Order: sequence, then C-alpha cells, then structure tokens
Amino acid sequence: MTDANHANGNLFYYADGKKILLNPSRHFVAIQTDTKNLREMSIANSLSSVTGVNQVVELPQYKLAVVKVPETTGMAGMTAPIETVNFFVNSQPDLTPGPSVYEVTNTSVEEGLVPVGEILVKFHSDVSEQAKSQLLAENNLQIKQSDYPEPGSYLVSTENLGETVAIANKLHESDVVEFAQPNFVHLLPRLQAVDLLEKVAENGGSLKAEVSPTAPPTDPGYASQWGLPKIKAPEAFDISMGSPAISIAIIDEGCDLSHEDISYKLPGYDAVYRTDNPSPLPRDGHGTSCAGIAAMIANNGKGGSGVAPKSKVLPVRIAYGNGGGWVTSDAIIADGIRTAVNRGADVLSNSWGGGSPSTAITNAFKYAQSNGRGGKGCPIAAATGNDDVRGVIYPANLSPTIPGLMAVGASNQWDQRKSKTSLDGENWGSNYGPEVDVVAPGVKIYTTDIMGTAGYGSGNYVPNFNGTSSATPHVAGLMGLILAVDPDLRSWEVEEIIKQTADHLGTPGRNEEFGFGRINCRRALEAASRIWYQISVVPEFLGTGKDCYLRINLRMYNPGINTVRLDGLTIGSYSPDWSTQVDRFEYRPNPGNVLAPRSTQDVRFNRILLKANGNQSGWSYRWSMNWSYTFWRPGAPHLPLSAESLSETAGQKATSIDVRGDSKTAGKSEVSSSSFNNQVSLTNGNGATEGIGDLIFVDLQAKTIKIALR
Repeated sequence: MTDANHANGNLFYYADGKKILLNPSRHFVAIQTDTKNLREMSIANSLSSVTGVNQVVELPQYKLAVVKVPETTGMAGMTAPIETVNFFVNSQPDLTPGPSVYEVTNTSVEEGLVPVGEILVKFHSDVSEQAKSQLLAENNLQIKQSDYPEPGSYLVSTENLGETVAIANKLHESDVVEFAQPNFVHLLPRLQAVDLLEKVAENGGSLKAEVSPTAPPTDPGYASQWGLPKIKAPEAFDISMGSPAISIAIIDEGCDLSHEDISYKLPGYDAVYRTDNPSPLPRDGHGTSCAGIAAMIANNGKGGSGVAPKSKVLPVRIAYGNGGGWVTSDAIIADGIRTAVNRGADVLSNSWGGGSPSTAITNAFKYAQSNGRGGKGCPIAAATGNDDVRGVIYPANLSPTIPGLMAVGASNQWDQRKSKTSLDGENWGSNYGPEVDVVAPGVKIYTTDIMGTAGYGSGNYVPNFNGTSSATPHVAGLMGLILAVDPDLRSWEVEEIIKQTADHLGTPGRNEEFGFGRINCRRALEAASRIWYQISVVPEFLGTGKDCYLRINLRMYNPGINTVRLDGLTIGSYSPDWSTQVDRFEYRPNPGNVLAPRSTQDVRFNRILLKANGNQSGWSYRWSMNWSYTFWRPGAPHLPLSAESLSETAGQKATSIDVRGDSKTAGKSEVSSSSFNNQVSLTNGNGATEGIGDLIFVDLQAKTIKIALR
C-alpha cells in the first residue's frame, strides 16, 4: 500500500521526474520556537548540557533551529543523541519538536533536508488561473512569490511543516502540474577538504613547479602554484590569458568585492537576500578562494595568477556558512544560477553539491544551456565531491545528460586521483565514477582569501585550499580561456575541446578515476583555434653576386574541432621600408585543401625561394604572409561534420591578419608555431615596436633564422 508520501513503505519526494528516497536524519533534529525566543536565548547554550551536540543552526525566518549531533553508535544501554535532544526539548516550555529532518537514502554526503513549509510548483502552460487557485486552495497553500525561481513557477507555503513533503508529492502527481517539490532548506558540507587549514602553516604551503614554463607569471605567489605548470597554463598564456569580455560566475557563498587581486564583473548577485551585493560573511572565504583560482590577476606584483587572469569574475552568493557547512535552499540556488545567466555570465563554476537532486536546480542548469550566451550555452564546471567513494554527487552527476556541464574531480602533484591513500598525505578523496569528465589540481592550492583577518587566515591569500572545490575553478578558468580564443563556440564544443585535449592518466581513454584525464590548457587553446602554421626562414646566398634569398618551409594545419578548408595563401618579400614588394609566392587552389578536425592532415610548402635584399656583404629582409580559409562548425555533440557534407552556405569565410617578420632582431628561438589570431609586436634592438608580426631571431654564425611565435 502506497500513498503520495511513500513508495513501497519508503518516504520520497520528486526531482527530475524520479522518486528520491528519504530517511529520517541521523545527524540533525529540528526545534520549533518563536522568533522572540531565538533572539533572547541561545539555543546552543540551552543545549550545552546535552552530550554530543556539535552545532546549532538558527533559521529565524522559519521559527526553527536545527541541532547537529553525532550519529548514534548503537551501543547497548546508551541513549541516541537525537533522542537525548528530543527529551530535552520536550522538557522546555518555550521549545517544541520541529518537523522531521531528512537525508537522502544511499548517499555519502552528510546533508540535512529541512522541510520548512515551502513548496515550489510549476503548472502546465495551458492551465487556467482558476484551476491553479483551486488546487492551491484545496491544499491550504498560500502563494509567497510568483515567477520564482523560474518564470511560471510559484513559491507556496503551508502552515503544516510536517506535511510539506506529502503535499508536494500530491501536487506533483496532479495532471495540471509540471513539477512540484519541497523547497528544502539544505544543510550542506562545503566541498573543501576538512583538513584544509590545519596544515596552512606547514612549510608555508609552498610547492615548487615541476617544470619551467615558457613565460611564467611574475607574481610572488606563483612559485607556490604547482598546479598551473601541471596543466600547462603558462604555455597557454602565450596564446591567451583570457579576456575581460569573458566572465566566470563563481556560484558560491559570496566573494570579497574589495580584493586586490580579482577583477569583477558587476553587479554581482546575492540570491539569499536577492540583492546586488554578494559579499560574504567574515567567516565565509570559500567563494573568494574559488574566484582566485579561476581568475586571479597576473603580473601585478600581488598574489599569484588565475587560470584565466584577464577574465572577470561574476560573484553570485547562493548560501551562507554555519561554521561547518552551508545553509541554502533549492529556490535560492536555482535563482542564483538563472540570475548569473541573465547577467551575462559566460562560464558557471560550481564548487558545491550534495546528495539531494532538485528539479528547480536542474531546470536552472538547462536554462543556462538553452539561454546562456545568446543561445550558445554557458559551459559549466561542477565538483564531483570529497568523500573518496564511487559516486559523483549532484549536480555534477548531471554531466551525461546536460551538454556543456562537466564533472570535475581532483588530482594531486603526482597525477594521482586524490584519495585518502595518495602520496600527498591529505585525509580525503575525490569521488569517482562513470560521470567524471576530467580532473584538475585539488591539493594545496595557493589562492585568494578574504582581505585582512576575515576568511581562512590573517592574510589576503591562502596556500592550502583543498578539495574538488579547488579543482573545479581550474576547469572553469580553462573554459574562460577557450572562449577568449573563440567566443562563438557553443558550450558542448568547449566541453569536447577540454575532453579531447586532456592528458590521459591511468588507463588510456576514459576511465572512472580520471574521466578523460587531467586538463591541458595549452592543447585546449590550440584546439580552439581554427588554423595554425609552422614556418622556418633560412637565408641563402645564390649566384655569382651571392644575392640574398629566403628559403621558406611552411606547414598549415588544423588542431581544432572545426573542419577547415585553406582557400588561398600569399607570401611576399619586401624592401626594407615595406614600400615595394620584391618577390611573391601565391597559392590559389580550386577547390581548396580540406583539413579534418584534430587530424594529422596538413598543407606543406617546402623550399619556397623568394628574393630578399642585398647580398652576403650586407643583407636584410622583410616578409608578409596572409591566407584565407572557410571553416565549418561541428554539427552536434559527438557528431562532427565530415568533409563530404560541407556546403558553402554552411561555412564561414575568414581571412587572417598579415603575419610579418624581418631580420632586425638577433638571437635564437626554438618556437615555431602560433594561432592565426595571435597578434604579436615586433621589437627592434632598441626595444621599439614595429607593427604586428613575429619575433625574428638571426643566428649569423649558423646563417639560420627562426621565428618565435608568441
């Protein structure tokens, strides 16, 4: 026998069209009292005589306080802590037992779901206002807010807190309702590792980078950022350091808006109080630390560098701290996500999660994909959880069903999945499973803290930020870098680029521990570009007069996800003042050369010979190269367009800027590849700038020239 509240004898609620099984909480108990008592008496002090009480969370807006107690040991002759608390409450004239607090069945997350008499309900679009009012009246429900947290939905209330789940289920099963769910208040653990700051003073939290990046940031904290070289971020900075036009929403417990090392896109949003000021409580440093990992400003002489240091952070507050974790609700989180999208966020970073799914929150992420960035969708990074178990937490476990949403696990300095037994020695582990997409550094991460004495410590930075919380903004930062290179990419294309360019760890290919592997920023930005080239220029002195010529070898290739056709190419040599073209090579294929995405296909031009200036006694050269091409976007996730399906109407034509070089700068370089849209200043011996182009290095002894494409 079942009813609207039970299935096969089990308590449940509906989320994403499924029945989510509930159990009475083993860790939380609710106490009901009036607002005056909450103001005038400390529940924590009143319960000081009750053994085992760990924490009291006051919810004055609901006239509730929630007590956290340790789980009962089940030892004979011992009273369970929850029973002890209930006995104490029944003995106090100003206190009464509150509604049952629930936990989701079969989850490792210690999350309390508090029914507070609120329900989120959305009717089918063709339902009349009379039918809506009738159903609400039949269940003694009052509308508290319309079009919240999404258009067409209602936040309604009942005075009978204990019946919240049953009424929500009854509404959901009605023919006129699209969905209904309790607007639980969530008592969530933060996704930072519990031993985060117990080791802050240990060695200063500093770890030296294992490799020397080609162009490392100059910030004083960079030496402690082992994760940036590991994911090839400094090498990626040669292509892009992000863009202030690309914003990364840090959906968290708020950010320090005055921080010296973070650039913000304002206004932010506080979904808790529905204001434009998402500043955190003094103890809530989690969001500020996540923001720094994604977009700490580089080369300003302060702190370290973010993964996308030129991008901006859109701060969104969806929770507040209660000492050991978070207080939030389904409506607050969904409203925060939607508002981030509506305020122009390009990327959504989510270092949070729990055991209880929510239709309202899932709908908000789907909204980010359908409406974000003008319909191209917002790439989303979400943390897999820190319980060292096979089981990715919600909402990261939505990754297989929502294109563009990536589940992010944590790796350590030795490229292991962070576990309780990994070599780093930290006593926590990154959750794993089939939903994991990629991993990123998540151990002893140097990042920003709330300025001054607030936050995690007494400074403006923290050296040991841990957890999948710290791995997630690494991926969000990479998403920002990719969109800076190509802002027209769709969210699922950003996801595909990151997965296809990750460095495989463990078993080759995708696996449950690492997904597709550890992110590689350099390879990802190469793959985001539409066409690349490699070129070498060597002077040759020919003929009886030993006149100077240029011997050029050129390769055009496509490391990206688009199909590209090279339509034309021109290389010219010029007089020293650029006024006269001395010689010219022109390539006009019909049809052009089609280069399949991420293939070894290329077009090579070997031993091109162009006349330069002067002879062996005194010589110089200037050259210019430009090309035109057509590119086709992939057609759908996991279904790239083939060369046979190309059509002129579907392709987008583009012509590159001129790439120029000359022989003025002496030196050596080993670099020989660059993206077409990289604009580089050419410097002469005096440090002056001469137009747009590559740095040309001349080795007079070897009579070779190489081009540094930066």
